[in-house]
Amino acid sequence: MKRHLLIALSSVAALSMSAVSAIAATPNPQPGCPDGWVPRPPELNPALGECMPGEIAPPSGGGILKKQLPDLKIRGYQFSERAPQSVRVQIINQGNAIAKPSNLRLTVTQIKGVKVNRMLEVQLPAFKPHQSSNFLVNASEILPSDVDLKDTTFRLKADATLLVNESDESDNVALHHP
Repeated sequence: MKRHLLIALSSVAALSMSAVSAIAATPNPQPGCPDGWVPRPPELNPALGECMPGEIAPPSGGGILKKQLPDLKIRGYQFSERAPQSVRVQIINQGNAIAKPSNLRLTVTQIKGVKVNRMLEVQLPAFKPHQSSNFLVNASEILPSDVDLKDTTFRLKADATLLVNESDESDNVALHHP
């Protein structure tokens, strides 16, 4: 009986020591989550804390269930009568991790039936999971003064230089044809 109790106590002590050393070894950069960890999505239980592992393995020791990644998407765009050479673009991070700062590229490919390749970029801030924002893109520096942006053919691309590792890269683009 004493032998079993001694083995049980030494096992608990070993587990406690390994837990303490694991906690002490875990980096906790401020602000944000430690390396390999991501912010907890709002739909998960707040009791889990602010951060969670970027990859979750089931208790049975099987494969990885889900990798937490951001997913930037152009939700839509809208023209303004007051600013005819501008477009308001709505972008959302529909993923489960923070999207670091990136850029939004506007590429005008046709003006008055003539093919062109005129670009400008707007800096995007970091996006929390499920956060959306509107951005005004003013194309006056790449358009003739007598041309409205809505009368051109153009492409909008979020994270144009691929700075953000996303769960779906295919929804970053919106096309416009007059």
